[in-house]
Amino acid sequence: MGDASDLYDAIYKNLDVINSNVAKINSNVVDIGEGLVKVNANVLVVSGGVEDLNQRQGILETDLQKLATAFADFVEADLKHKALALAETRIGNLRQELQIRFGFYAEIRRMATGILQSVDTGIVSDATLRTATEEVAIKAPGYWLAPALVAIASWIRDDRDTCAKAIRECLKRDDYKSTLFFMLVMRRLSRKEASLGWLERYFMHQNPYKLDREFIVVLEAITAGAFPPASRQLMMGQCKKWLDQLTGSEGFVEEQRSQWVAFFEASGPQPDDRYPQLKKFATNWALLEASLRAARTHAVLHAFFDGILTSSADLSKEVKVQLDEILSLLVSNFDDEELPWHEKVRLNELIIQLNGDEKSAQAMIATEKHVFQQNVDFLQLLTNAAFNPELAGATKTTQALAVSISQPWIVEAYDSFTAQCRSKIPQAVEMDVDGFKSSTKDGSDEKTLLAKQDVFYSQLLRSELAKLSFPFPMVAIGGLIGLIGLWGLLSDFPISAVPLVIGGIMGGVAIHNNQKAKAKVTEQVSQRKKAARGVLRACIAEAVDYRREHGAEDMKAESVRQLLTSITAEDFSSHSKDVARNII
Repeated sequence: MGDASDLYDAIYKNLDVINSNVAKINSNVVDIGEGLVKVNANVLVVSGGVEDLNQRQGILETDLQKLATAFADFVEADLKHKALALAETRIGNLRQELQIRFGFYAEIRRMATGILQSVDTGIVSDATLRTATEEVAIKAPGYWLAPALVAIASWIRDDRDTCAKAIRECLKRDDYKSTLFFMLVMRRLSRKEASLGWLERYFMHQNPYKLDREFIVVLEAITAGAFPPASRQLMMGQCKKWLDQLTGSEGFVEEQRSQWVAFFEASGPQPDDRYPQLKKFATNWALLEASLRAARTHAVLHAFFDGILTSSADLSKEVKVQLDEILSLLVSNFDDEELPWHEKVRLNELIIQLNGDEKSAQAMIATEKHVFQQNVDFLQLLTNAAFNPELAGATKTTQALAVSISQPWIVEAYDSFTAQCRSKIPQAVEMDVDGFKSSTKDGSDEKTLLAKQDVFYSQLLRSELAKLSFPFPMVAIGGLIGLIGLWGLLSDFPISAVPLVIGGIMGGVAIHNNQKAKAKVTEQVSQRKKAARGVLRACIAEAVDYRREHGAEDMKAESVRQLLTSITAEDFSSHSKDVARNII
């Protein structure tokens, strides 16, 4: 019995040691559990911070894109504002420089007009004419018009010697312009033989590859019947010969066609903000905008050519008045020395007119640059008069006649322009709305696009939810701690309930936080989908309007072509239909 008692005592002592050790283990487990709870809380905080950081990054990228777009718009607007201010400053300086350098030339031109009018009225004395003309001859030693005025004044007072000397001097300074001047003056004074003689001399100077800017004025005067009948035959034969010669030469007609195409391209209206959603979300908006601008050009061109048709005057009704205007144009045209300065003035005028859009101004001035050339071929002369008769030194009637003669290659150029515009029409409107990339031809597939957008956001939601994986580690650790606590309870250790509760809390919190994060992601995707759906509908609606407008504007091309093909020289020269018909 003594041995058995000793054995039981030893067992109880060992059990006490085991219970003490289990208590220590439970205490350590509790500490571990509390530490794991803290770790779990910290992990959740870090996970939430990373998610928040990702969202902030996405917002930051969007804001940066908006900022970049706004900055680019600001830079463009600032450049236009600076270009506008600089053009306004330059144009004042250029005009001042023109006045300083060539102001007296303008005074002589005004005097020439007054002298011509005084010839008709006879209200200015010979002495006054002599004093005035001789004074300008001294002040403008290199200008051809000064001795020409001296010659006219000498002729009026029948001073043959001075008249002959003055004529020789002005011919010496500029034979071509002096010849043209006296030719028109003699016609004005009904000196038919003298005017025909000057006309013959005038044609001696002509080279169809290098004509002076004033030739178009002579063409208008002769086709209007302002000169003797013999001059018509002379002009008709010469023009027909030049047309055959130049159109048969390589490159001349092609050059005019190219210039007309460039003129058509530069004539488009300025862009507007009629399609703000497409401008913002269409990835190929630059192509869409350029194509629409080209389509809108047809209406502009129709107005341009229709204006030429409707504004054409019949010179046979008021020949004398019209010829006075032609002669006034001759004496008031800029001298060759002035042309580069006026070209600079014109560029800055266009910049101001286009609100600082220097690029568009350069494009427009490029189509007009040939107007400022001092010598051009016959075909180029016609093109200059058609583009801008004022700058070419002609009238609206001359513009109409030039268009009629140039009509064959204008039609060819317009056909090329139209084909070029149609070949560049984007086949689809490419859109990117919140990462959903899609395209539509005309907006008729709205339901399909909206369905695809639903699929996109469904996939996006699955993708975002997949990033929030189930918290297996935390649930496993909690479960392990709970099992230890359960084992302790089954072994009659009440304190083991603590690990069981801690394990349950850890697993529950982990699962709850995961579900909460998923709900948050689902809500965010839902909001994005709702906003993007509205944007996509607006883009599709604008795409419908865009295609409708584009089609309507493009259809106007046919009316422009019909207008061009209907133009004939007879429409603009009723006094000399036969001449114009034979020229063409």
